Amino acid sequence: MNDLNENFPKGPNQSNEDLHIGLKILSFCIPLAGAIIYFVKKDNEPVAAKSACNLALIGLGVNVALTIVRLMTTGS
Repeated sequence: MNDLNENFPKGPNQSNEDLHIGLKILSFCIPLAGAIIYFVKKDNEPVAAKSACNLALIGLGVNVALTIVRLMTTGS
């Protein structure tokens, strides 16, 4: 089945390139940076913006899970 986004014309300056590996690592390790990258790139580079958003959300989830585990093991 074809991707539904193929039917819509891209904007004049949109790029389908993915996010660079350094920015992916930054988005995962610092979710706020990933959110900022998302809002900066969402209009001109939607694929890169989506990667930054996804990695920021995954990084946030990992951070929350590790914090819960740490609190449960220390008995605080």
